[in-house]
Amino acid sequence: MPATLNPDLFLARRAAAGHADAWAELIERYGRRIYNIAFQFAGNRAEAEDLTQEIFLRLYRNLDRYRGDVPLAGWTLRLSRNLCVDHYRRTRTERRSVIVSDEVLKHQPGDSDPSARAERREKLRMVYQALEELPESFAEILMLRDLQGLSYADICAFLDLPEGTMKSRLRRARLELMRRVDRRRRALGDRTPTRDGTYR
Repeated sequence: MPATLNPDLFLARRAAAGHADAWAELIERYGRRIYNIAFQFAGNRAEAEDLTQEIFLRLYRNLDRYRGDVPLAGWTLRLSRNLCVDHYRRTRTERRSVIVSDEVLKHQPGDSDPSARAERREKLRMVYQALEELPESFAEILMLRDLQGLSYADICAFLDLPEGTMKSRLRRARLELMRRVDRRRRALGDRTPTRDGTYR
């Protein structure tokens, strides 16, 4: 590796030049992370796989623009954002909550208990339905942090926001989601409040 190049820049240049081993390393590093993000924006496995392929195609076409001034992980996440958001906007009016809840439940503990499974399904549907009603900036940050569990650093890179702004938006988004879920629970006769202890 030339001394003047940092490891991220060297990897990006080799991948852009068509070196298969460099491209394989990029996929190994970022493939699972990008797929997990795509899943939250797409709502089901098949669309997430298609979206992930689109993101990597865009990455391949743009690698020669990477200059090494920011970490490659953050640059890659930022590059994927427009595709994720565009897909989310196109499909937002669909009832993705029904699809997502079934797939998410497969990875939940206690899946063999039919009663517990049904209860979790209803709670998840309520959360996802409330999520669909939130402003896009709130829904986006909740999917990244609370549903996908991305680190603060990755979220800042994806959204291109300073950490303080990101954390403030996340707090506001969580409060608004709780208010909307509370209203739904009240409408169904469940008067047990969520964590903030109030109904709005």
